[in-house]
Amino acid sequence: MEEIDSQIEILITEDGSSSLRRKDLQEGYHSTYGAIAESNHIFINAGLRNIERKSQINILEIGFGTGLNALLTCEFAIKEKQKIFYQTIEKYPLSKEITSKLNYGKILNMEEEFEMLHSINWEENNSLNTYFEIRKTAQAAEEISYKENFFDLIYFDAFAPQFEEKLWQKEVFDKLFLSLKDNANLVTYCCKGDVKRTLKSSGFQIEKLPGPKGKREILRANAVKKNDLV
Repeated sequence: MEEIDSQIEILITEDGSSSLRRKDLQEGYHSTYGAIAESNHIFINAGLRNIERKSQINILEIGFGTGLNALLTCEFAIKEKQKIFYQTIEKYPLSKEITSKLNYGKILNMEEEFEMLHSINWEENNSLNTYFEIRKTAQAAEEISYKENFFDLIYFDAFAPQFEEKLWQKEVFDKLFLSLKDNANLVTYCCKGDVKRTLKSSGFQIEKLPGPKGKREILRANAVKKNDLV
């Protein structure tokens, strides 16, 4: 484990991919069983691969962090020749000093794309290639007004509720519910009872799925709009 600054350490997880650990929170960005394996399991396989192909898929990510979810989504877009618009929210972006030490680009043979993800301007739409367009937003997720009925999928990858309580409140999930198209999904690693109850109170129908190695379950929440329930 290597100390990058006074609050962040870098570590190599079980599948060989790197991750970060916040020393002040005693919390890691990914599972020690494998950063890439975990992100693929939760966000790509349970989320993106569950979506019917269309001319463009719109994805919202809460928690850009290391950029791993964005990179894996870009990889999917290229391989599947699927156009994706990706909006990602991160109030506290990581420094270049930190992201340059992460090995995702090397492992996935996408070093150029990983570099671009972290070097492109915030608050602008940027095309990494023919299929993947991204907009990075450096704001608090709970303070943003999202476009309604726009997103096909949400990756909810914020720090756990005990560390970022404001992001897991009903008011946030209410806005996210409205931002999703009818029958679109939100996927998250967190399967706590309070989170499930909050999602239900915001209108979601929840589904527990098997988790990645080291985690029993994850959540997929479906935004069934009221007109479908009449």
